[in-house]
Amino acid sequence: MTRTAVVTGGASGIGLQIVKRLLADGWRAWSLDISPALSDSTGPSSEHAEMFNHLACDVSDAASVQAAFEQIENQSERIDALICSAGVLRTGRLMDQLPEHIDMMMDVNIKGPWLVTRRAVPLLKKGSIPRQPARVVFIGSISGIRPKVGSGFYAASKAALHVLAGVLAVELADAGILVNTVAPGSVATPMLSDPSGPAGAGTGFQPSGMSPLGRIAEPDDVADVVLFFLGESSRYVTGTVLPVDGGTRAAFSSK
Repeated sequence: MTRTAVVTGGASGIGLQIVKRLLADGWRAWSLDISPALSDSTGPSSEHAEMFNHLACDVSDAASVQAAFEQIENQSERIDALICSAGVLRTGRLMDQLPEHIDMMMDVNIKGPWLVTRRAVPLLKKGSIPRQPARVVFIGSISGIRPKVGSGFYAASKAALHVLAGVLAVELADAGILVNTVAPGSVATPMLSDPSGPAGAGTGFQPSGMSPLGRIAEPDDVADVVLFFLGESSRYVTGTVLPVDGGTRAAFSSK
């Protein structure tokens, strides 16, 4: 039986890599993203076209989420996994942040996963069977464990997401749904490499840089752990937050 996954933030970065890995592993994948379409150069290859759908969706808007899942239900009577990767970062010292930026981070990073999970649960219940429970995976952040100056509200939103995932893991256990969180450190995505990106002048924010392993993460490093949480080996794992940061948060370095 072909398994079906829904991935938010599936048009770029970590979310896009998760979509590509799922398709390569034989999953049917639905990508939900505020971006209306994926380009031919960045989207999944043509060989996976029949197994892939992309829907424009604002995860922070309940009506948009409802409309997206109505389209999914028209073609899929159940889903086996939900991966919430959509997220936004606005940097700046706490006293310099703009209220609209705070609203955006809280709406996308906290309310969004809640809205999407709430809407997905009926389909996830249908996809859950004994010994193969349905899965929800949130993409959190190491900043939710060890926050930084210059991204305090982002860190707060991710810490809240970690808490949300833990509570959902307990509340959805009886429904046969496992909920876990992957917490990456710095990842080589377009947002990080953009010179006008989060580490702008005056924000006080600096990316973590090289981990103790001598590099920053690639999107595949995160996707690997997401796929672990979707696989048979994690069938008794729920409510966890797993850092994927090359040891960055393990101890402060003098380097």
